[in-house]
Amino acid sequence: MGERRTERPSDGTLRGDQRSGGVIPCLEWPSAVVVRRPCALRHAAGSGQALGAGRARRQRLSQSVLSRRIKEVERRLRVQLFDRTTRQLDITAAGHAFLLMTGAVLDDMDMRLSRFMSYVAAQSGTIAVAALPSLAAAVLPDMMRDFMLDHPEVEFEIIDGAADEVVERLEGGTVELGVTAHGYLPDGFCFTPLLRERFYGVAHHSHPWSVQSSISWADFNGDTVVATRPGTSIRAITDAAFGKHSISVSHHFNACSAATIRGLLRAGVGVAALPAFEVRGFGLDDLVAVPVDSPGATRVIGVVYRCYQDLSPVAACFLDFMHATEINPPRGVRQA
Repeated sequence: MGERRTERPSDGTLRGDQRSGGVIPCLEWPSAVVVRRPCALRHAAGSGQALGAGRARRQRLSQSVLSRRIKEVERRLRVQLFDRTTRQLDITAAGHAFLLMTGAVLDDMDMRLSRFMSYVAAQSGTIAVAALPSLAAAVLPDMMRDFMLDHPEVEFEIIDGAADEVVERLEGGTVELGVTAHGYLPDGFCFTPLLRERFYGVAHHSHPWSVQSSISWADFNGDTVVATRPGTSIRAITDAAFGKHSISVSHHFNACSAATIRGLLRAGVGVAALPAFEVRGFGLDDLVAVPVDSPGATRVIGVVYRCYQDLSPVAACFLDFMHATEINPPRGVRQA
């Protein structure tokens, strides 16, 4: 049995195996033709339906260009699709069959190519973002609204979670961007700061803090702190501050959600140290929020992404947009 080999001639067409010292050519599959010459096929189909130069003029093609494209399709398919005269094209039986069998394929190809080119131009696609819940509620909505004014076909997938969950999503590749606090990041990830939040001491209105204009980390000493669970950005900052200043607090309550913390504070069971965007989500009708005036009483938030891996075009465009956007910060927040 002869040695099997594959040759690639100058026109790029794959040929078959070698037998008896010669190469037996084999036809390209139509799918390969469609992928490589979709425009030629579309114009050939359109020309067959319109029979000639009128269609070409409407598509702004010269008759010679149209003729060459049709010949290219016929050469690749090895069948005559049109009978030519000096004045018109007459479609053959094979041409009718070609249009019948490929019309839907060509329409689908046109649609998919159009969608792909829109994706490449960052005009469409899905942006998957993981964000801290407070930032997903307070920072992202305005940014996404403004971005979609110029990118109306873009879709957003927003996944909210704590800081460790945001990193987990980024590592797992289920999101391209993370909006979170500055902190631990695995190798290969970059952080770009956007905003800096001030911390507040939050307590029931009957607490002594209600008559103070500001407090320090030392004012938490000996108190019961309603804390977020370990692994959150808030817990990392408060634990570091309390440890640095040798502040002893009681952690009887560790909560995952802002709603739970708010309920515990309203019940008067303790106090909390929370950054500005978290406080903004509280209804402070029966609570007080007093600025913490101490070193380290801030949280820097920004965007996390892989440093050495290209983002999708639309995600890269949104990242640039976030960097360029001037945010109107609420109380206790400033540009980083």
